[in-house]
Amino acid sequence: MRLNKKTDYCLRVLIYLQKNPGKAKIQNIADAYNISKNHLSVAVNKLSEFGYILSTQGPKGGIEFNPKTADRSVGEVIKNIESLAIVECFEGNEQSCSLNPHCKLKRMLKKAMDSFIAELHSYKIKDLI
Repeated sequence: MRLNKKTDYCLRVLIYLQKNPGKAKIQNIADAYNISKNHLSVAVNKLSEFGYILSTQGPKGGIEFNPKTADRSVGEVIKNIESLAIVECFEGNEQSCSLNPHCKLKRMLKKAMDSFIAELHSYKIKDLI
């Protein structure tokens, strides 16, 4: 399993904001991690959409960690941001799989994915720092 860059950036933003309380600018975070501001903005929008961060517009604006989410699980963050369709048949289009109905691979991969997410559910966002 490999997390996509957006998920990686989301986790980095959560770490940065917890280590640096108060409002931060996206550019400062991008500079700290040496990553593209544009790509980071996409991650920030996702985090804001799910309420993990608070965003304020304007010259004195910025983003900050939402302390109400500190006890949410890292697994929840991953499930909200990441596509967990690691193979085509996980996307719901079972007609595209020539192995159905005898495929055991899907069940194996689902069990492995469930274990992966379950492990991440045992960690809270506040545990990232």
